Formats: sequence, C-alpha cells, structure tokens
Amino acid sequence: MKVVLAYDGSDYSKKAVFFALRFLKKEDEIHIVTVVKEAPKSPEQVIIDSEEKAKRSIDEIKSELEGYNVKEKILESNDVADSLIDYCKEIGCDLIVTGSRGLTGLKKVILGSVSSALVSKSPYPVLVVK
Repeated sequence: MKVVLAYDGSDYSKKAVFFALRFLKKEDEIHIVTVVKEAPKSPEQVIIDSEEKAKRSIDEIKSELEGYNVKEKILESNDVADSLIDYCKEIGCDLIVTGSRGLTGLKKVILGSVSSALVSKSPYPVLVVK
C-alpha cells in the first residue's frame, strides 16, 4: 500500500502520523509530504516558507518511522490540497492521511481548510485524524 502522510509539523499532523502507524506495515510505502509556500488564507496562518524549515520538520518525525519504507517529498505550491492530489496521481497512492487542522491560528469548526479540500476534491480515500 502507498500512503501519503500530509505533514506540516503541527500537532494534528503528528497525531495523524502516529495514528497511521497503528495500521501500516513495514513493507508499505509511506510518503511524508510537506507543501511549502502556501498562500495564507488568513493573517494568523503560519506559512512554511522555506524548504529548509520543511526539511527540519520532516526530520523531526522521521525518527518515529525508523524501520518503515519512508520516502519524503517537499512540494512547492500555492494550493496544498491540489498539490497533494497531484502527487498522489504521480505515485499511484492508495490513501492520504492528514490531520484535521494544520498550522493555523484560526480554529475551524469541523475541519481545517486543507483537510476539508482534500476530502471534497480527492479521488483517493482520505483519512482525517482529529
């Protein structure tokens, strides 16, 4: 199984990674994907603005995935959801796992903007972890 873990370093994305590890097998292909240069949706939104910062964020969680078949990818896009979906098409993924909210100062009532967009746009199954 090929799984894309949408990861931005937020507590919610970390929860998503740990939840996914409950059912992933060592032979599964895990793609940790971070998207940089997202256009802010609000003044409070924190933007991952450099590949270096994204790389550090991925490196923080990679130690938890030791022994798994892990690939990492940093994408540049102004639309995180579309970028993740395009990457899934490229690799032929089976599942997208994402946190319910990301690095934002605004609390959404139900889902964050990226997870909500993934659920509505993705032709692939999306697991949203709260």
